[in-house]
Amino acid sequence: MKSIKNKMLLGILLINSIILIGIGIFRITFEDFYIKHTGEDLNEFGAEVLNLININDEEGLSEHVSRVGESENITVDIYDEEEFLIYSNSYTPVLKNNNNMMKNGKIQKKNRCYITEEYKIDKKLNAYSIKDNMQGIEFLATINDNGVYSIVSKTPISSIKNSVEKASNFLLVIFIPIIILSIVMAIWFSKRFTRPIIQLTDVSNKISNLEFDERVNLNTNDEIEELGNSINTLSSKIKTTMDDLKDKNKQLEIMIDNKTKEEKLKREFVSSVSHELKTPITVINGYAEGLRSNILDNEEDKNYYIDVICEESEKMGVMVNDLLDLYKLESNTFKIKKEKVNLEDLIKKIVKKYELILNNREIKINLKLEEAYVLGDKIRLEQVVNNLLDNAINHTTKEKIIDINIVFAKENVILTIYNTGENIPEKDLDKIWYSFVRLDKARSRAENRVGLGLAIVREIVTLHNGEYLAQNRVKGVEFLIKFKKI
Repeated sequence: MKSIKNKMLLGILLINSIILIGIGIFRITFEDFYIKHTGEDLNEFGAEVLNLININDEEGLSEHVSRVGESENITVDIYDEEEFLIYSNSYTPVLKNNNNMMKNGKIQKKNRCYITEEYKIDKKLNAYSIKDNMQGIEFLATINDNGVYSIVSKTPISSIKNSVEKASNFLLVIFIPIIILSIVMAIWFSKRFTRPIIQLTDVSNKISNLEFDERVNLNTNDEIEELGNSINTLSSKIKTTMDDLKDKNKQLEIMIDNKTKEEKLKREFVSSVSHELKTPITVINGYAEGLRSNILDNEEDKNYYIDVICEESEKMGVMVNDLLDLYKLESNTFKIKKEKVNLEDLIKKIVKKYELILNNREIKINLKLEEAYVLGDKIRLEQVVNNLLDNAINHTTKEKIIDINIVFAKENVILTIYNTGENIPEKDLDKIWYSFVRLDKARSRAENRVGLGLAIVREIVTLHNGEYLAQNRVKGVEFLIKFKKI
């Protein structure tokens, strides 16, 4: 990170660099600029001279040429249609005595001067660099021609170049000392200005790291000193209120999390209910319409329709009860009543209830239990074991074996329920613990299952500060539930 001092110095150097670049641009472009405007002035003067010739105002011509020529340093030569010089306001005595440039007592343009360079002033106007053979001087000139007379208006180029050079040198003489002085002043001022800011920054950084012992000590008698005092006051207030603020932040986070979770649960609940109840409601509605329209001819068909309606109503009842249980658990509106529960007795009691179903399906169940006590809600723990066993029964295939074990690990009691059958795809092992997840949807609906059992297990185990896990084993799937033992 660049310091303020370095930024100030960099800014001053940048401004000075811009000034030097401006002088360089001025030196390069001003000559062309000067030539352009001088060419326009020469052309305008030549047009005025040509106009005076056209109206035969010899007296006005002489007076105008003399006045403007002296004030603007402009020389004018007038040539006739045969390019012989008939008038000039300069060098006339010399030219009359120079026989080398004269023909029949007259001076020709081609003997007097020649063009060395051409300048484009605009679309209709050109200016020329003309070398005077007699004087050996180079002029900037424009030519105005009406077909009879040719007016050559010119001014020495050396004066233009001298003006540009002098102006450039003058700017350098002025600005180089100013640039040096500005750099020296910037260095001095930046050190003086940034010293208290550095102290303020150091103290502010310590405050940001929750270090409140450092204080700002400034005697600048300005706004910076007031800022330092304000930082000291702020540091003291932060130090005295930090603990309260932490507590309030924790409370606020809990409130926000609960509110967000509650809103999410409401949306998921409504969406899930509407989706899952759509099919049975449609079936009930269809069969009820059939009964109402009296399209059935015999009692057997009517009884079948009634059985279907009752079956679908029973499915909806199971679904609604499970949904209400899950909603209460997820929204923290249900409070568990903890007591000492013998997990071994609870499992044996539940397995006995399923003996008839196990025998009818020819499922072999193996129990390897030990006396284990946990602290929890007996009714909800029974619901956990019941849902897990029901899930195992409905997914047991092939060898049709279920193993239920209780094992101890340090301070925990682990309940494992294994059933033979198809492995769960690895990508779905985490999904099965959430609402309405049914890997075999067709079979689940036929068996009056809506995919809420494991979601209820998850919430009950979480309320008991336990852990849950599903993992694939050889020829089957194993569910593990971990509780703290007492």
